[in-house]
Amino acid sequence: MLQINLANLSFCLLTSILITTLSVLIFSSQIVWILDAQTVGNTESKKVVILNFDDGRKSQFTQAKPILDKYGFKATFYVVCNYLDGNKKGYMNWTDIEALHKDGQDIESHTMNHHNLSDSSKNSLEYQIGESKACLREHGIDATSFAYPFDQGWDNKTVVKVVSKYYDLARTASSPVTFLHCDGWIHKSHQNDCSIYTKDGKLNYANKYSIRGWSHDLSRIQNSYNDTALYDRFLQVVNSQSQYNKNGTINAIPIIIYHQESNQDTDYTTDLDLFDKEMKYLHDGNFIVLTMADLAYNNKDNYLYIK
Repeated sequence: MLQINLANLSFCLLTSILITTLSVLIFSSQIVWILDAQTVGNTESKKVVILNFDDGRKSQFTQAKPILDKYGFKATFYVVCNYLDGNKKGYMNWTDIEALHKDGQDIESHTMNHHNLSDSSKNSLEYQIGESKACLREHGIDATSFAYPFDQGWDNKTVVKVVSKYYDLARTASSPVTFLHCDGWIHKSHQNDCSIYTKDGKLNYANKYSIRGWSHDLSRIQNSYNDTALYDRFLQVVNSQSQYNKNGTINAIPIIIYHQESNQDTDYTTDLDLFDKEMKYLHDGNFIVLTMADLAYNNKDNYLYIK
């Protein structure tokens, strides 16, 4: 009788162990499948955008920043040093700039006086480009990137030589996306990396000192867009990266350039409701919002990358 009970007990224990093991294996495989699905989903849907604000207008601090804060975004603010502290009406003061910097916003250089660099003397270039870096350093800000006023100077060797003395990167305009390997402008260039110069010493069309952005406000002016049309164009620009970024690899990034955020109907101004709507779209679409400080350059292989 005892032998039968032991046999039955052994059979029950073995059955229990087998059922438990099978359950664990099934549960584990489900967890692995879920994690894999999330990883693939997140990777394939990854979209990136960089936000820029040029010139240092007061509305960027009083109107745009609260909306950026609302969605948890950081941006790059390219400031013109001699426009600040009441030197030009409608622009930030150093208290504003320092508050942005303390908050983790990226503060970078946009010259001393917003001069067109393409027709400036060498002395003027040193002042506009070099002194603006020193100006920011006096306020505890180490500027590592530069933005050309009026989209001028990026194709001038003399200008680029001075810029390269003081900055790691420089941004211009005129393109919906910038290509991290500088290889996407097939109608302008046949490059396969971001080397500054060609073999015969000419400037390459695309390099780390001609990173391209899309001017949101200039696009309105050039195309006579109303808010609805400009929003539609914004959607096209931020989503245009999808044709270049595949399987989680980021090859192209839209850089959106704003100037003034206000409900006033003036040039280079984005309506506040429109700006909020655009930021909400990025937030709800799970875009990764970066600053120019998040970009770096591989000097060995000559390409841009996200840090």
